[in-house]
Amino acid sequence: MKRNMLVRGATVAILACVAAAGCATTPEGQKLQGQLIGGATGAALGSMVGGGSGRVVATGAGAVLGTVVGGNVATR
Repeated sequence: MKRNMLVRGATVAILACVAAAGCATTPEGQKLQGQLIGGATGAALGSMVGGGSGRVVATGAGAVLGTVVGGNVATR
């Protein structure tokens, strides 16, 4: 049950970021948008790995890694 709620929340967050995609016209705005989308996606994917406290660590690591990658991809 918790996993479904987490996936739904991550999906809503990703869709909200994508919906705001048209608003990012400056390089800083695009980078921030990439970081938000990457972080939400990384957290969602990380939450699907492991169990117990390992899942919490994987979620955090996925969020951090997704934020870094998303920011770098958005600036290219």
